[in-house]
Amino acid sequence: MSLDRSKDIVCHCSGTTKTAIKGLIDDGVDNVDEISRLTGACSGCGACDVLVLELLAGNIASRGD
Repeated sequence: MSLDRSKDIVCHCSGTTKTAIKGLIDDGVDNVDEISRLTGACSGCGACDVLVLELLAGNIASRGD
């Protein structure tokens, strides 16, 4: 079975995937600025900002913070 990685892309400017962002969140990264610094996401056109915020918010909600 072949995975289509294009469906996992959150930021097309930097090629950052949802998997990469979730991995950073799992490692304790908890803000957009740090995700942007580490991946380049949210530093180009801005189209992925909402998606990254949703991933962060989902993680915070699941932890109960």
